[in-house]
Amino acid sequence: MYPTKMLLATDGSKESAPAMRTAVELANATGSELHVAHAISTAPQRPYPRHFERAKSEDILQRKRVTALVLLDEKVRQAEKMGGIVVNSYYREGDPVKEVLRLADELDVGLIITGGRRLARPRLLWSSSYPMEIFRHAKCPVLIVRGGKAEQPNPINQR
Repeated sequence: MYPTKMLLATDGSKESAPAMRTAVELANATGSELHVAHAISTAPQRPYPRHFERAKSEDILQRKRVTALVLLDEKVRQAEKMGGIVVNSYYREGDPVKEVLRLADELDVGLIITGGRRLARPRLLWSSSYPMEIFRHAKCPVLIVRGGKAEQPNPINQR
């Protein structure tokens, strides 16, 4: 009945924290395996025609890789602090949406969990296309956990 494998697709944004909590709670409650993934884009930001500019671009990409690996390790540690058991973590390069979907197919996951943030305008539901692109193209259910500001206490009720 419940998915046996869940994939938490994190993009490193602050909106991914509620998704992490939800993934841990769902995996623990259903006895499902929890897998964590982070993918980075390796597409160059702009063309670098000269040799020294190409080297600079490669240096930026290398720093981006190191940052992504550190972030992935931190996400796994956070999940474990919350009481979750992460079966495995995955780092991928390429188009982040395609890489997450490819990994979900490889692992045969039953649910992908990711974070997102609503915009103020009603027609634009999510600030990032990352969660919506995963949702649109996934072969399994996708849970987009809404992130947002912490609730502020109501000053009227405090009197």
